[in-house]
Amino acid sequence: MAYTGGELNRLNGKYGISAPQRSVPVMKLIKTHRPKSKGELYELIKYHFEKKCHCGIKSKGTVESFGKKLYAAQLQEYGEYKFTLKECIQWEYDLFVVQSLKGKNIELKALQQLQKILKTVHLNIQEAEGFMDEELRIDLIVLKKEKPICGIQVKPLTFNNMREGVIFFNKNANAKWGRPVYYLFYDEAEKITNLDEVTGNILKNI
Repeated sequence: MAYTGGELNRLNGKYGISAPQRSVPVMKLIKTHRPKSKGELYELIKYHFEKKCHCGIKSKGTVESFGKKLYAAQLQEYGEYKFTLKECIQWEYDLFVVQSLKGKNIELKALQQLQKILKTVHLNIQEAEGFMDEELRIDLIVLKKEKPICGIQVKPLTFNNMREGVIFFNKNANAKWGRPVYYLFYDEAEKITNLDEVTGNILKNI
């Protein structure tokens, strides 16, 4: 099982190694090219660093180069290397490739589950795109008669343990929309843990 928590997670966050503007907007890459496997996503990240793609997405490096940055950050942080280069590259692979594909699959699963519930009260739900997705950090949009009434972010439960700055960045981006944005969380077993709570909040906006 991929593990992206622990001390390397703290280090990666502190030095902003996986920040989209410093690495690769991986979820945008997935939405645009729809890779079917981990190997395909891994190669897409590499391709968008080495080549120019018609989609306009550009990566600032490869999984290996992000791992090397994480490895180097240890010396600045601790004055020594607590983790090997191989461990750091594997950590970034798990983050960018394994967890990103997992997150996208769960996002689609959440959309399908909510769709079944919301259509009974004549609400629609769709994936957010472009500015809504990239700048406002919204994954799904709930609509009433084609008018957006609220948004949804789909996150792992570990999101709640991230640095305050990361959480603030997301919620501050959400707030710019001017409508409620609710967080759907999923556990290690990929089960959504607060579907009833979020559904209840959505229905309050009708």
